[in-house]
Amino acid sequence: MAEKIDRLEKFSTSKTETKSMGEVVDNMMTMSKNQRQSHEKRWYDNNFFDDGYHFRFLSRSTGKIVDLSARASIYTPLRVIPKASKQIRGVVNLITQSDFIPVIFPDRVDKANYGGDERAYEMARKTAKDKAKKVGYWILDSWDDHEIQDWKAPFMGILTAKHGVSYLQVWPDVVEEKIKSQVYDAFDIYLIGSLTSIYDSPFIIKAVPKLISQIKANENFDEDQLRKVNPDNKYASSEIKEAYMSSRFGKETRQDSAATLIQKEAYIKEYLNRDNMARIKKQKDGEKILKGKKEGDQVIRQVFVAGNVWLRDVYTDLPEYPFVDLRFEPGPIYQVPLIERFKSANKSLDSVISRLERYIHTMTVGTWTKRKGEQWKMSNLAGGQVIEYDAVPPTQGRMARVPQHVFSFISFLNSVMEEQGVTTSTLGKIPTGVKAHAAIESLKQSEYSSQTIALKQMKKAMKGITKKMLEIADSYYLRPQEVSYMEQGEPVFFDVIGQRGLEGRQELGIEVGEGIVPLKKDFKVKIEMQTGLGLTIEGKRESMFKLAEYMRDLAREGYLTPEATKVVLQRLLETYEFGATAEFMEGMEDIAEKMQMTEQQINQMKLALAEVIRDTGLAKPKEEEKRGGGGELQSTTTVETGKEGRKTKREVKMIQKEGE
Repeated sequence: MAEKIDRLEKFSTSKTETKSMGEVVDNMMTMSKNQRQSHEKRWYDNNFFDDGYHFRFLSRSTGKIVDLSARASIYTPLRVIPKASKQIRGVVNLITQSDFIPVIFPDRVDKANYGGDERAYEMARKTAKDKAKKVGYWILDSWDDHEIQDWKAPFMGILTAKHGVSYLQVWPDVVEEKIKSQVYDAFDIYLIGSLTSIYDSPFIIKAVPKLISQIKANENFDEDQLRKVNPDNKYASSEIKEAYMSSRFGKETRQDSAATLIQKEAYIKEYLNRDNMARIKKQKDGEKILKGKKEGDQVIRQVFVAGNVWLRDVYTDLPEYPFVDLRFEPGPIYQVPLIERFKSANKSLDSVISRLERYIHTMTVGTWTKRKGEQWKMSNLAGGQVIEYDAVPPTQGRMARVPQHVFSFISFLNSVMEEQGVTTSTLGKIPTGVKAHAAIESLKQSEYSSQTIALKQMKKAMKGITKKMLEIADSYYLRPQEVSYMEQGEPVFFDVIGQRGLEGRQELGIEVGEGIVPLKKDFKVKIEMQTGLGLTIEGKRESMFKLAEYMRDLAREGYLTPEATKVVLQRLLETYEFGATAEFMEGMEDIAEKMQMTEQQINQMKLALAEVIRDTGLAKPKEEEKRGGGGELQSTTTVETGKEGRKTKREVKMIQKEGE
């Protein structure tokens, strides 16, 4: 073991002192930057292409920006047809239109621990399921607070389509006991891009601009080191992204209040040995970090650097990097972006459309032929054109038509781009004659199936985000926090707390309220994607209406309770976007309460029903009337009822007081 640790020390930063970590982080960034240099140029071109500058690119030979559209004019147009941009957004729309639903597996309940007590065993299972259900609601509530499904997941999808990969950082706010998250593009994160997983990289460095006032106000940074930092007012740490941002937003000197500095936040993997264990023990949370670990185990070192000056150097209890990546395909981290699969065909389409427009301009204006040396003058008057000539009249050229193969070539280019992406979802191109919602649903479903790999990658990213949130909640939710959700139109409230906070309260003897739900990082999580009843509005409505009719038939047969029928009706109204669904359901409850009969009304209805059955001859007397104690007249009658040839005997007991 000692030989192994000594061997690891030669290839790690475990022996590096804090004062040298600024230089170490800069060297790591330089290595990563050199490796991805060719990728950065492509990302730069992709950004401008997506912005609509199809004729602007970074020359690989000169390193300068070339914009061919600068020479364009009305007579020599260079038109941009943004089909590639539309296609990548169509793919992102398709993979994010589904609802992501977190499924939390309940804690294991062993039957052997209850000694054959079935009732206690079932109660324990029910409690475990209820807690898992509430954890799922907490995750949905956290996603909603962070707008994961509304804009962060789609934003990651668009960045991935342009660069091949995007990142979401999830970190804790220790003071507020909250979770924070932020999306970053491929330019901002430095790692080893040839690997297949970001967690295999020996380091991950986030380098983004930050206000110098925020950096200097951070209490966690070393005060002496903060005096050494000065603003650089850069848009990005990458020179190529800096050029792109400067081109879009301009380069100007900022005021002191808006001065920025590139802050580098590095996460470096180390393995425990005598040197770093001694440094960890000096930290306030050193005991927590080293709990359950031994020499040779992995630990993550967090270093903040700004302007080659270290600001903070600590060890964390993170099991992995606090980042989640999204890629549309498995394989190396740096891969071919989706937009590049459309760019070549889109550039050809731009060229053809530009030439076609130039051709149309020429033919519309017309061409004239004249003899060399002849002088003639053309005037446009209200009554028409007047041409003056000396000897030989000019001749107007024949207006040529655009050959058919030009339009065939345009159709071919469109089909090439549609094969790489989606057609119906992006362009709304429904085949002629297809109007039934079922046929449209089939077309949408076929496109949905064509993006299976990207859908699975999105599910993987959502699962990673959920796991990061649970890890943070486990360690940093030390006080109960309220969560609410709507169930059948009514709000439901419950409290959650981190597992560490719950154990700490129990050790201190602090009372923990009943029903509080502990959040644990070792929960097993599964992400499901629900498209609902269909992929189109009409499809969902038609499917929901058919489902409601089927449920109605089940209710008539007695297989569904009134409560279940009420839920189906509520979903039907929501699908049809009824609007005041909650008010409608409350009105139904009020009517049901008003229509409830008293016990006397129920007895009168039973008596009337029995008399009708006896008078119609459907009842056969089982016993003669008997006089009961208390002066009541009792009569027991056997009634034969049948359905589809089957007879069932029911006993109807009639109670009638004397004198009534």
